Amino acid sequence: MNFIKKRKEKKESKQLLQSAKHARNMREDIADQLELETLRQAEDMFRHICKTEQGNRVQAMKALEKAIDQIYPFRLRQGTRENVEVIIVAVAAAMAIRAFFFEPFKIPTGSMQPTLNGINAEAQMGPGFFDNPITKLPKWLLTGASYKEVRAKTSGSLQGIRRFRDSVLLNIGGVEHRIPSYMEEVLNVKRVYRKDEVIAGARIITGDQVIVNKMAYNFRAPKRGDVAVFDTRNIKHNQVRKDTFYIKRMVGMPSERIQIQEGRLIVNGKPVSEPAIFQQIATDPVYQGGYGNDALLARASDAIDLGEDLYLMCGDNTAPGMSLDGRFFGGVPRKDFRGPAVFVYWPFREHWGVIR
Repeated sequence: MNFIKKRKEKKESKQLLQSAKHARNMREDIADQLELETLRQAEDMFRHICKTEQGNRVQAMKALEKAIDQIYPFRLRQGTRENVEVIIVAVAAAMAIRAFFFEPFKIPTGSMQPTLNGINAEAQMGPGFFDNPITKLPKWLLTGASYKEVRAKTSGSLQGIRRFRDSVLLNIGGVEHRIPSYMEEVLNVKRVYRKDEVIAGARIITGDQVIVNKMAYNFRAPKRGDVAVFDTRNIKHNQVRKDTFYIKRMVGMPSERIQIQEGRLIVNGKPVSEPAIFQQIATDPVYQGGYGNDALLARASDAIDLGEDLYLMCGDNTAPGMSLDGRFFGGVPRKDFRGPAVFVYWPFREHWGVIR
């Protein structure tokens, strides 16, 4: 027997014995005991022949294959079954990790800018060099950026604009055109449109994708400065949906009195400067003058008194009207927190890495 043929037979024998072992492991609790014993004997015989090279190998192989099929039918599809099993186990493990340890979360809006970005649209006149069919997918995977445009379906005059939570609806010549709300700033609003004319064209940059540590608050108390995700189900405000999650920075702790004076966060009558991010928010021009006075904290004399189990959450982009946060709806119960956001894992842009 030549070397190549012998090596091939050895590989086939190994795979067949692995199939037999797999069949026993998967079916031994429900298979007929006589069939299981037949399989074990066929395994032992085939293994002995392979080891000693004495006996009818082909006959022993057929006997083992038959015994496997008795226990675990359709052996020829076993590779597919094993792959499915591996996928099921992997999905189950991923779901367990998500349920108990870590969870991905997408930043939907700009309320946490410049710390974290929501979906941004930058006006762009037509596709760029890297927006061709070959490079647009790698570009999106790396940077999260892609080109998107909406064109007029018909020629006609603009008959109306309606705004919804997630979109803007334009009526052009009696035909409705739905534009994502994040593209509203790049709308080319005019009185009359031609068919196929670009209504809105933009470079869309996806919101930051973050990892939330769901175990953290089981081992430590929430801290001022944490960027955390919380459930909105217990928030009473007519603009806050009950079936979603928000991500904000923790600015107020239980039993504290919170005020905003001249852009600074005031806790129990004293300005907050620690952690350092609060000093930065108050003084760095990129934060647009610190915390804006709004809603429950519209005046410097206004205050929010937090209960024993309530935390005040505010977006970093707290100029007036830019963040629907604790200044509008007050404190968040501890039980509604999913955990702190710890890492931006995609896209690979300026915010990638540990969240500060």
